[in-house]
Parts: sequence; C-alpha cells; structure tokens
Amino acid sequence: MGSAPFPPQAPRTPFDPAGRGDRSSSGGLQQESSVADKFLDPDRSPDPGVGSQQPKGPRQTPGSGDDQGPLTSGSRGKQDPEPPVPSRGSRKRNWLVPLLVLGGLGAGGAWMASHWGIEETDNAQLQGRLTEISSRVPGTIVRVFVDDNEEVKAGQPLILLDDRDAGVRLYRARADLEQVGREAQAMGTQAGATLSTARAAQGVAIADQQAASSELARSWADAQRLVGLAQQGGVSRQEAERAVAAWRKAQAEYTHSQASAQSAQARIQDVGVDRSKAQAAAAKVAQAQAALAEAQLQLSYTRITAPAPGRIGARRAEPGRQVQPGQPLMTLVDTQPWVEANFKETQLTALHLGQSAEVRLDAFPDRVFKGRITGLAPASGARFTLLPPDNATGNFTKVVQRITARIALDPQQTKGLRLVPGLSANVRVRR
Repeated sequence: MGSAPFPPQAPRTPFDPAGRGDRSSSGGLQQESSVADKFLDPDRSPDPGVGSQQPKGPRQTPGSGDDQGPLTSGSRGKQDPEPPVPSRGSRKRNWLVPLLVLGGLGAGGAWMASHWGIEETDNAQLQGRLTEISSRVPGTIVRVFVDDNEEVKAGQPLILLDDRDAGVRLYRARADLEQVGREAQAMGTQAGATLSTARAAQGVAIADQQAASSELARSWADAQRLVGLAQQGGVSRQEAERAVAAWRKAQAEYTHSQASAQSAQARIQDVGVDRSKAQAAAAKVAQAQAALAEAQLQLSYTRITAPAPGRIGARRAEPGRQVQPGQPLMTLVDTQPWVEANFKETQLTALHLGQSAEVRLDAFPDRVFKGRITGLAPASGARFTLLPPDNATGNFTKVVQRITARIALDPQQTKGLRLVPGLSANVRVRR
C-alpha cells in the first residue's frame, strides 16, 4: 500500500515561505495577506477574496518521507508566527546609529587631542604704552600739528608754544655771560700784571739789599781802620768821624733794602689774592654758561615733539589755550602692543619664560597669532590694587587668584594690522 498523499497547500510567497497559508482559518490567511499587502503597497487596500482561494498541488518539505504522517492544520497552527521583514526606514535607522556613535567618538577624540596638555584663558587683552604728552614750561599754544588717530614718527613736532618770553630770557643769559666773561678776563690780566710787577720789585729789592750789605761791610772796615789811625795820630779826627758816619749810612741803606725786599714779597702774596678773584670770576662765567644752556632748553621746550613712534589719541590741545607744566595735552599710543594674560594660580606650574603661546583676538577671529611669554608678574593682580585684600581680618572667602603673563607677539604677523590696546584675546599655552 502506498503512502497517503499530502493535502493541498497554498503556494509559497515571500511572506509565507513554508506554504502554510491554509493551516489556519480563512480569516488568518486574509490577515497575513493584508499584512503583506501593506508592506508591499501601503496605499493598497486588502482584498477580501484572497483568503477563499485554495492552493493546488501537493508540496513536500525537506525531511518528509514514507514514515512521516500528514501535516494537519491543527499541528501547524500551534507554531509561532515569523517576524515581519523590516521596512526601509528601519534599515536606515540601523546604520545611522553606529555612524552617529563613530562621529561622536571622533569628535571627542579630536577635542581631547586639541585640549590635552593645554592651558587656556580668555581673561586676556592687548596692552600698549600710553604716553601722556604734556608741556614742560608754561605758555600759550600757538599751533597744533597733529590730530586724533594720526600716526607720528619719533621727533615729529606736535605742539608749538609761544616762544617770545623764552627768547628774551635767552638773550639776557647771553648778555650776562658776556659780561662776566669780560670781568673774569680783566681779573686774570690784572693778576698776571701784578705778579710780574711784584716779582720785578722783589728782584730789585734783593739787588739793593746785596749792594747795601757790601757797602756796609766796606764802611765798617774803613771806620775801624781810620779810628785806629786817629788814636795813633796818623789821621785827623775828622777823617775818622767821616768814616764812622759812612758806616752808619751804609747800615741804614742795608736796613732799607731789607724792608724793600719784604715789601716785594708782600706784593707777591697780594698777587695770590688777585688770582683767587680771577678764579671766582671764572666760576661766575661757568654759572652764566649754565644759565644760557637753561634758557636754550626753555626755548626748545616750547616745541613739543613725539618721544616715540605711535598714534595720537585723546587730543586736548587747542591753539590759544594756556598750559602749565605737566598738564596732559594728548596721548601717544605705541604701535607695538603685547598681550597680558591673567592665568589662574592653578595654571602657574605650566608657565615659564620663553614658552610659545597661541593668541586669538576677537577682532580677528580668523587669525592665530604666535607669541612667547616674556615675563611673569611678581605678585598676583590683587596685590597691585589700590586696596589689596587682607585675609587676616573679617570673614575669609577663598578666591582663585590671577597671575599676569606678558606675551610678546610676532612683529611679522602684526605688521599692517590695527592692533590697539584693550582688545579682548584668548590665549592657549601647551605644557
């Protein structure tokens, strides 16, 4: 006896690969058919007549044989239904999630690579030398050569004051110098002449003293000889008396020559006094020369020039205005600014002199400026304030202190750019 044939089954479809469309009731077949139609064509409505069609022909499944009984619809109805095939939207979501994860990991890695070992602060700004231009002498402004925002060079005239008063003082100083110069010259000439006269008189007095001494010695010898002869009766008494008188005269002349020599020596000492007066006159000449130099400086101060190259700002000088020494007239801004970055005290260990830095300015967001740390502040910024904090009094609140680092920018990068003090900056330093 042959094996019994399989009951007729429904044809296989993508949504029923096992051909089990007839294992359930007609309502179940219609439900599966409607689900398939929705996946294939969402706009198509389900056909109620599909479930009434009966598949034709036997179907054999793998593993079927003579010893296998017929498969009933009741036994197959207990099996779990297969999951539906995913739609295109679900497929897109399946590959989009890993892509987002990879993108997030890449962004995180890039952020870590750009921030690892980096110390950064946005508490930074450009600084520059701001020189107050003022007058050193009182006067009236005659002319102003520059205007606001104008670039100037070193030595370029800025302001001209009325120089007539300074000119008068200069002429007076020159006249005083000429007067004391002539007086000093006269004193020096007089001292020289007096010295020559005193030395000549001293020479004459010495010669007279020598002649008087010789005459005194001769007359003394004659007097002694004639007196002796007169006592012996060899000569008359009158001749002896004349010899004694000649000796006494020679003695008086010798005394007079001594007095003349002392007088000549005194005149030489008086020449020293005249020489001191001449030296005092020379000192007055030096004073007059200093007064003349001061007058020349006062005259030069009436022409105010730029001490360094830069740009003019905050001009307050106007022609006809009276000014006093030290009064601000305008401000000169240096053309080579630098960056002062205020790092936290916890970042101080990462900073050292000569360290390279990256500077970004808010005014030039597309540029990255290279710089180097040229100095670190000797104290925190709070210590340089007008009223520094005193933690020993009152309630204590710990605040992170800031240390200022000075960064010099590359002049080649800043050339031609309008970098002005006060611009905000962001500084990054690699450890």
